[in-house]
Amino acid sequence: MLEKFLPQFEKLDQASQERVRETFESLNLDEIKDTYQDVYVNANEFDITNVDDVPFTNEQDVDKTNLTSLAEFAIKNGEVAVLLMAGGQGTRLNHPGPKGTFSFDGVSLFELQARQILKYKQDESLPVHWYIMTSDINHEETLAFFKDHSYFGVPGENIHFFKQEHFPALSKEGHLLLTENKDIMITPNGNGGIFGALKSNGLLEDMKARGIKHVFMNNVDNVVVKVLDPVLVGLHIDKDNEVTSKSITPKPGESVGRLANIDGKKGVLEYTELPEGASDKFRNGNIGIHVFSTDFLAKAATTKMPYHLAKKQLKYLDGNLNLVREEALKFEKFYFDAFKSADKHHTLQVDRKGEFSPLKNREGKDSVETAYNDLKEEGVL
Repeated sequence: MLEKFLPQFEKLDQASQERVRETFESLNLDEIKDTYQDVYVNANEFDITNVDDVPFTNEQDVDKTNLTSLAEFAIKNGEVAVLLMAGGQGTRLNHPGPKGTFSFDGVSLFELQARQILKYKQDESLPVHWYIMTSDINHEETLAFFKDHSYFGVPGENIHFFKQEHFPALSKEGHLLLTENKDIMITPNGNGGIFGALKSNGLLEDMKARGIKHVFMNNVDNVVVKVLDPVLVGLHIDKDNEVTSKSITPKPGESVGRLANIDGKKGVLEYTELPEGASDKFRNGNIGIHVFSTDFLAKAATTKMPYHLAKKQLKYLDGNLNLVREEALKFEKFYFDAFKSADKHHTLQVDRKGEFSPLKNREGKDSVETAYNDLKEEGVL
């Protein structure tokens, strides 16, 4: 069975064979085979026949004063936590380390967000807990960075690190891949593993024990994100939602998902999976900012999430154990596939200025320069 998934197994030295066998025996082979067949071999273009635009509320049409009051009362009572997705590396920025450690004028992305959380510090007490999802590739470096910077003033007991889940990368023939160190290549399984990882690490129970009712989630690389935005949090509380999403009007062809009704359920259309030109039919760009009820998080943790295909150039050992860099298959879950489980989901559309400035590239669009300029313009730096 092992040789079927890894034809070059017999060419490995004994120590490597033992290590590979141990990893292999921990894998869910049926899930791997089914995922390969369903997502790659028998892949179908996404059908948008039963998809339409999601209803939304414009920020100008809400009572910001009332919503802010609702949010701040809940935050100060310890009912709102922050959930940060920070599993990526700064590779595309030519930055050696976790993306969250990238700095502008000596201020890291992590610190930019910590400063906003600290606004709610009361005397020596902070009512906000910060849950941070890392990955195997950056977990230890992230922990060391926080420690070296004294957790940016956030009490250490308020920060909870956990790693996202994993799935093996495969060749186009469906074989497992070997890393340069002769280990089976296991890669993060995308941000959709966040709910299961919260549960398996005991953090859903931790939230429940602390009386947390609402969780504000965002990505590490939106440099102007309004962490714990009181308007969004307040709307979530006011409407008693399971999910409340923040959106922007996307530019034509912009590389953001589109919030939409899919077969009568709210969700997100990933831009990489839409037919050409189809993305411009939808008016709400997903910018990865949401508020969840903790009851929804528990529900999402038991929701079966589909895998999506990402073709990537990966370094691995070929059949003769030579190191090559070729296109291979990574399989990822997307957190928004859990939205179909929500009975109450509201979308708040905001202006992108001061809300969304992603740091994706070293140069050009969504780059270090554009992010830095937006930080300066917003008076953050």
